[in-house]
Amino acid sequence: MTDRTVRRLQELEAAYTVAVNEAVAEDREDPVRELVAEYPDAASRVINGAA
Repeated sequence: MTDRTVRRLQELEAAYTVAVNEAVAEDREDPVRELVAEYPDAASRVINGAA
């Protein structure tokens, strides 16, 4: 895995963490579920170079 891919995965993780934390703080369960469900696909796209 290249350094660029690792950085992009770290950025993706940080963005999802912020989004999940905001949804949790606002007591919004649906966005949390959606974000958790989409994360593996988003990470896969980064790893495969499509994101």
